[in-house]
Parts: sequence; structure tokens; C-alpha cells
Amino acid sequence: MKKGDDILTFGSNLRYIRVQRKLTLQDLSQKLNVSINYLSKLEQDRAKLKPEFLPALANVLNIKIEDLYSETPPSIK
Repeated sequence: MKKGDDILTFGSNLRYIRVQRKLTLQDLSQKLNVSINYLSKLEQDRAKLKPEFLPALANVLNIKIEDLYSETPPSIK
């Protein structure tokens, strides 16, 4: 598949879910005790994800971890 196709990445899923939850990067960073810069880089797929961070992220966003890796937009309730 060529670059630019509509396949969602971890970062784009994270941003989509965060926006759907009406959370700013600042809100999420405070809830997770991480820097805004780190979250921004995750959303841009420019930072390494720490595996131990995933459960906390999913918990704060009230989603399943696998929602962050979906190739289609996750359904947000």
C-alpha cells in the first residue's frame, strides 16, 4: 500500500480518540503524568511507545488497548 492511504496508525487513533473524548493534550498529559511533548510525538508516530504505558492510556481513555491499533476508526461510546 502506498503512503497516504487511509490506514490509521497508532498515533492517528490516539488523536482521534482523544479528540472524541474532548481532551486536550494538556488534559491527557496531566491525567497520565507525562509531558505534552511526549503525547504529541506519539500522535505523530514519532516517539517510541513504552509498553507499560498502554494500560494507563487505555484506562484514562476508557477504551480497549486494541482500539489504539485498529486499522479503521474505533467506535467511541
